[in-house]
Amino acid sequence: MTTGTAPDPALVNAAFEQVWGSMLFTAFEPWPADTVANLGSGVQAQIELRGDWNGRIVLTCDSEVATQIAGAMLGAPAEEVLPDDDVHDAVGEVLNVVGGSVKGALGGVMSLGLPGVSETTNPPSAEDCLIISWHGAPVFVEVVPDAA
Repeated sequence: MTTGTAPDPALVNAAFEQVWGSMLFTAFEPWPADTVANLGSGVQAQIELRGDWNGRIVLTCDSEVATQIAGAMLGAPAEEVLPDDDVHDAVGEVLNVVGGSVKGALGGVMSLGLPGVSETTNPPSAEDCLIISWHGAPVFVEVVPDAA
């Protein structure tokens, strides 16, 4: 049961902004409000927060975006083909760092699970997401509380 307050969208946004700059070496940009955000086949990472607030943070992006994020994190040349395991590990680690930042900012009694990463073709609802731009492609971020 969720008893505490969910992470504020501004807090989650700030955590991603920090990760974009420090881990991925790129400028953080919100998705333009007047642009439709589409997702083809993609990658979805989730990490659970447990304690005074229970839920998860979910990151969903196109497979090519996930590969670019992994390449930026690993310092790989753009033409290098990365194994799916490396891509999943990198996207999971991005979310792990974000989750750690959010957990620390929430305070109270909290624990952070391990990230899980899988393939997906189901885009999240844009109305329920913070959408970040990765070089012109959308990255969807959801904060999902556990059902009461």
